[in-house]
Amino acid sequence: MSQIKFVMLDFDGTIADSVESVLYCAEKIFHNEGVPFDKTIVEENMGCTTRGCIALLIGRDDPELVDRLTEAYNTIYKNEGLDMIRLFDGILETIQRLHSKGIKIAITSNNIVSAISYVAERLGLMPYLECIVGVECVEHGKPEPDIAIEAMRRAGVTAEESLVVGDSTYDMGMGRNAGCHCCGVSYGCDTPQTLTESGAEWIIDSFSELEQIVLG
Repeated sequence: MSQIKFVMLDFDGTIADSVESVLYCAEKIFHNEGVPFDKTIVEENMGCTTRGCIALLIGRDDPELVDRLTEAYNTIYKNEGLDMIRLFDGILETIQRLHSKGIKIAITSNNIVSAISYVAERLGLMPYLECIVGVECVEHGKPEPDIAIEAMRRAGVTAEESLVVGDSTYDMGMGRNAGCHCCGVSYGCDTPQTLTESGAEWIIDSFSELEQIVLG
C-alpha cells in the first residue's frame, strides 16, 4: 500500500480506550435526570455522535431532553471523563513509526476537538498529528464523508492516498462515502464481519499491524 500518504484515525474505540469513561458519564447524567439507562446501547454505538447516542438511549422523540442531556454529558465528560481515557497498547509507538516514515496522520472523530486535543496532548500524540477534525468542524458527522473530506483538505491529499482506520460502521461508512481506503480494528464496538460488510478492505487485531498495510 505504498500509495497511502495519509492515515485518518478514529478516536474512541480505535486508539483511545474510552468505554469506561463514556459509560461513567452517560450513566451519571441519566441517573441525575431520572431516565432509564441501557449501557448496551452505548457500547453498540460508540462511533455515533453524542447527541445521536443519547437520542437512541431515550428511545423517543424529545429534542429538549436530548439537548439537556447532551449539554450535561459534555460538561461531565470534560470535567471528569477525559482523565479516565487511556491509549490502547502499541498506539503511540505505531504512530511514531508511521510519522517517521513521512506518513501524515490525523484524528477524525464524532467526538469534539477540544476533548480529543486534551487527551492527545496528555498522552503524547500531538507532535505526530497533522490535524484533528471533530464533529463540530463540519455540517454532518460520520457516516457522512464530511469529516474525512475536511481532513484530506487540510492535509492536501487525495482520497486514493488516504486510509480511514476505525472500529465502527460509522467509520467505514465515512471512509467509503469519501472514496478512501478503509481498515477496521477487531477490538472495538463492531465485529470484523460487520466492518467488512461496511467497507473495510482490511481487518487488524492489533494496531501495530497497521504498519504493514501502510508501509508494505
